[in-house]
Amino acid sequence: MSMTSIPVTIITPCYNENVTAIKFLESLESVLAPLPYSFYIVVVNDCSTDNTLSLLQAFRFKSANLTLKIANLRFNVGHQVAIYQGFLYAQTLNSDKFIVMDSDGEDSPAVIPLLLQHQNSDIVNVVRSKRRESLMFKLFYRFYKILFKSVTGKQMNFGNFCLINRKVLESAVFSTFSHFAAFLSKQKCTTEYIVADREIRIGGQSKMGFKKLFYHAFRSFVEYGEDMLMIFFKSFILVMAALFLCICNVIYQKFIVHTAILGWTSQVILGLLNLGIICIGFFVIGLLLLHQNTQRSNDKKPIFEISPEDSAE
Repeated sequence: MSMTSIPVTIITPCYNENVTAIKFLESLESVLAPLPYSFYIVVVNDCSTDNTLSLLQAFRFKSANLTLKIANLRFNVGHQVAIYQGFLYAQTLNSDKFIVMDSDGEDSPAVIPLLLQHQNSDIVNVVRSKRRESLMFKLFYRFYKILFKSVTGKQMNFGNFCLINRKVLESAVFSTFSHFAAFLSKQKCTTEYIVADREIRIGGQSKMGFKKLFYHAFRSFVEYGEDMLMIFFKSFILVMAALFLCICNVIYQKFIVHTAILGWTSQVILGLLNLGIICIGFFVIGLLLLHQNTQRSNDKKPIFEISPEDSAE
């Protein structure tokens, strides 16, 4: 079987996965070994505090078409920034195609051959067909998807698991991101979708609790800072217009037709004024988020350490 000349790079963040990371690499090898591709497996160790790093350093693939690369971050940065650091490292490798997936087993390696069948697209997202979370999580996730579509006009039914080409990777490195999936949803390029179930996590319960998931969902709106800014600005204009009409009505009722109903106009005006203040507050928050999003573009420093054999290549 002939081997393609340019390797495919797989980027997977990892934090305190312990033996779960090794089981993931073994399952990855069982799927990738028979394929007519060579692979770089870039594990981004997000400054794990257990023995994850030592286990990774001791691990060796048996298959000749797989090469393990370990990007060991000097301090913990979180899942999304770890993906970004993986991109900084992957950018130095001789690859045109890059796959992003989690290392806890929920993103099934069995989907990778299907992803590689769609290499003509800039982005191939894996859409989750089934979830195994609690009812509360499912209800929150449903509400989040409705809210996200209402604000952005885009459907958020996929996560980090995807295949991208070098153009998209370089765009991500240049602009940076807070929420990788939301970043992908706003890219103007050819995109395909494949459907796959989310597998059961190898190491049991996820370490990301509901609070962290909530913050992660919120970060997706940061990627659409301009859109949110415009929504709040339009809301502010509408509220101010309604407030102006109410004031005009009060003047008309009180001084022209003398039929004003005591109390209700002042309450309506007060309510609209409060809404206006709230809209201004959100408008300012939108400006801050947009500013933060812009400032991130200036912070692209690699914070990983690589092994001597990698640096010698």
